[in-house]
Amino acid sequence: MGFALWLDEAARIAWAQGTQEYRPMGAAAIAINGQFRVRDFDGRRARPPRLENHFAGFFGSLEEVNQFLRSRPKPKRRPTPHLAR
Repeated sequence: MGFALWLDEAARIAWAQGTQEYRPMGAAAIAINGQFRVRDFDGRRARPPRLENHFAGFFGSLEEVNQFLRSRPKPKRRPTPHLAR
């Protein structure tokens, strides 16, 4: 499993895109102070291209993503790595 995370601070939305056993899970969007669940992901959904420079990181599990959201440091804006597209 693997997840990429983008934070839209202005809209207060967290976007995640994931894969499970090499199969794309699609993307999910939640409130920035929420917690992701597997059922939030939709294979037909993709993160908005405008978030290209709002990449927050790669994570190995949804629990790691949720832990980051619970205790995240001050956001750092950085470009999305080419592997996460």
